[in-house]
Amino acid sequence: MRVLGRRFLLLLVLSLAGCPKRVVVNGQEMPVAQADEVARVELARVRQEVAALPPEPGADRLLAFAQRFRGVPSAADALHQAGDLLLAAGKADRAAQAYGTLVSEYPLHSRATEAKYGLALADVQRGHAADGLRTLASIYPQLEPSRRPEAAARAAAAAEAAGAWPDAVRWLGELAELTQGEERRAVLARGADAVDRLALPDVERLRRELPREAPLQEPLAMKAARIHLHLRDYPRAQEAAREVFLRWPAGPYAKDARAIVDRIARLTFVRPNVIGVAVPLSGDYQPWGVAIVRAVQLAAEGGGVRVAVRDTRGEPDGAAQALEALALEEGAIAVVGGVTNAEAERAAATAEELQLPFISLSKQEGLTDAGPHVFQNMLTASAQAKALADFAMGRRGMRRFAVMYPSITYGTELANAFWDEVEGRGGEIRGAETYAPDRTTFTPLVKDMVGKLHLEERSDWQEQQRDIAKAEKDPFRRKKALEKARDRLAPVVDFDAIFIPDFARSVKLIAPALAVEDVVTQTCLPDDVERIRRTTGRADLRPVQLLGANGWSSDPSLFDTAPGGAGRYVRCAIFVDGFYAGSSRPATKAFVEAFERRHAGQVPTILEASAFDAAGMARAQLGKAQTRDQMRDALAAVKGYVGATGDITMGPRRTPEKPLFFLTVDRDGLRELTPEELAGPGPGQP
Repeated sequence: MRVLGRRFLLLLVLSLAGCPKRVVVNGQEMPVAQADEVARVELARVRQEVAALPPEPGADRLLAFAQRFRGVPSAADALHQAGDLLLAAGKADRAAQAYGTLVSEYPLHSRATEAKYGLALADVQRGHAADGLRTLASIYPQLEPSRRPEAAARAAAAAEAAGAWPDAVRWLGELAELTQGEERRAVLARGADAVDRLALPDVERLRRELPREAPLQEPLAMKAARIHLHLRDYPRAQEAAREVFLRWPAGPYAKDARAIVDRIARLTFVRPNVIGVAVPLSGDYQPWGVAIVRAVQLAAEGGGVRVAVRDTRGEPDGAAQALEALALEEGAIAVVGGVTNAEAERAAATAEELQLPFISLSKQEGLTDAGPHVFQNMLTASAQAKALADFAMGRRGMRRFAVMYPSITYGTELANAFWDEVEGRGGEIRGAETYAPDRTTFTPLVKDMVGKLHLEERSDWQEQQRDIAKAEKDPFRRKKALEKARDRLAPVVDFDAIFIPDFARSVKLIAPALAVEDVVTQTCLPDDVERIRRTTGRADLRPVQLLGANGWSSDPSLFDTAPGGAGRYVRCAIFVDGFYAGSSRPATKAFVEAFERRHAGQVPTILEASAFDAAGMARAQLGKAQTRDQMRDALAAVKGYVGATGDITMGPRRTPEKPLFFLTVDRDGLRELTPEELAGPGPGQP
């Protein structure tokens, strides 16, 4: 029964297929063939009318005809002509509708492929480039060869307009195959421009998918070489560049491709015993450069280490050129330098681009963000702020602070860093005063900080005024009594310490101004504090700790404790520095003595000490680092390197973590705090 049923269905389908299809025209049903004869006559008349009309009205007549003769082949002809007229008139949406109707209702019509082509152009024209390009790609093999150049050109233009650069490369490559002479050269130039806009995944995909001899394989290979070079993938960059000049030795990219291979060869060439120095040896910062070179040469003495030096001129371009020369010409395995802020960022960026381990001597924050090849060995604002806050809060139990700072980068960076550290540890900034760097009078600022400038805001002063007014009726005596009371008025000291991140010139003026306003800072002299307590009758008097940063070291006269010297006003003050030539630390003493022997008794500064340690750290890795990558990894792993500036460990951001030098002033002048003094009681401890 199943076999019989299948045969019956097959016979039924064949019989229906043999029946002529019928359509209804003007209310009369007739076979398609007969209806098409009527339609052809009518279409000829309509076309004569359309020839005399503008494109859109003419298209409307053709569309009306197609609707009336729906299902008849001539209707498909009318739809195609209407689509062409609407597309030419810029009515892309209506053209797409006409072509779409033809394709969907007359899929076997002889002009269906041309209608799809028109539909693709209409989609592109109305902003649906992706749809149009897909349609063009699907019908392109079916087009007559004579139509293909136009189709490829339109597809390429559409892809360029839409920013579909992989498609643009495909179509421009196809168009280049179909053109010759000057036209072909122009197409290839457009193709090369489209290739330049590609990302690496698109480049690699096109290189795989396009024929090996495709016209745009050459610029694609060159683009791959350049991207891999930028990404520092030297083996793949070298491979792609070699392909360019070997396959197309006379091509426009051969010279650049050879240059890439040569550059990679120089970038990867390393002399493991060469340490580079990139510093200003001309211009305003020449003394800094000379000092650094001296220190690095001292660190490199003996053992076959060679120091190669290049002048940065203290400028960004000079820094980049110096680093390139040290890497490409000298083969340095690591470089020390980048000391000025002007050159530091450019030097760091260039070092990372060259994949050259670089130890910067700049104090600029965030410098190592340039990448894993950039290190730093110089005292920064954040390191000082962290050390001071740890000492004052963690070891001395202080919680409340005041800050006086100049409105320059040095002062604001340190003040902000210290403020953040204090608040981050649960402390409080109770007062802050800022001032111009050339200010010479600080009494008003001190008065404001301790509540002696705007007395009307103090309740104790208001009470004294009332008492004096009651006791003294004579205006002259009342005035004198008020003046005496004002002079005797105690400062409001609601903080444990005052941080002054400034240079010695201003500190020499601020410290006496504090003393004039009865702010006692001799925290290390309990007998003197007790005497002041008795003399002033201030039983609640509490001394305030003065804190400072490395700028205090800028003028040794600040610590002069001889009669009349500035040192008496900063007795007991504590400040931090990244180096102290008078330190008793063994490594520091050894460096200072060696430097003084080498340079006729000249005392080194933090600059020479930091450069000495930077070069020393690099030198210590030479035995285990034969490549720059190995040097980079070895420097990042440095732990407890015993240097002139302290025992250095490279932190996770490739900045040094080391104990700073805590300095104070006693009756004999400047000295370093002892370990016992540094290990003061913490919060809550006696």
